Amino acid sequence: MKMMKSGVLTVLALGVATTAPAADFSYSWVDAGWAQSDLDDVNETGDGFFVRGSVGFGANWFASAGYRQVSFDVGGFDADFDLIDVGFGGHLPLTDKIDGVARISYIDVSAEGPFGSSADDNGYGLSAGIRALVAPQFELEASLEYTDLDDSGDSTAGRLGARFHFTPAWAVGAEVLFGDDQTDFGLYGRYSF
Repeated sequence: MKMMKSGVLTVLALGVATTAPAADFSYSWVDAGWAQSDLDDVNETGDGFFVRGSVGFGANWFASAGYRQVSFDVGGFDADFDLIDVGFGGHLPLTDKIDGVARISYIDVSAEGPFGSSADDNGYGLSAGIRALVAPQFELEASLEYTDLDDSGDSTAGRLGARFHFTPAWAVGAEVLFGDDQTDFGLYGRYSF
């Protein structure tokens, strides 16, 4: 965990000192899409949706928020999981086509199961990664993400994503998150402003 915090702070600190030309990335956007989660320990797959957004401000900063809901059918009973995440981050140009990105967030998770059962948990997340413009309309993204929840403990995951920009404002994307005991997939549309 110390290594992850150190990496986030290093990326943010470099943003102040760098003079590399900036890539043409927007940090003000809204996503909406389909989500799927595969839980390795119980061999269950759930589907749902997510919405999330980011607002860039200053030269190298952004605030973000997201909501994700996934429903599972476990033994003929429905179980719904909701995740809310609110964060703050920074970005810096590493080259004219690659940005380094770091973020810290508050996370709230709730679950509702059969017969009125429910559970809640919360904690924080840290992430550090890159956005790379590999072609004029094609962007790749990769990050390492650490989550620490009060009751559920901590986990580390890797996220890989790709976006195709039809116009400067509209794009479609796909992503996968490889976690300790879960794999998440997403397909979405993005509006940048």
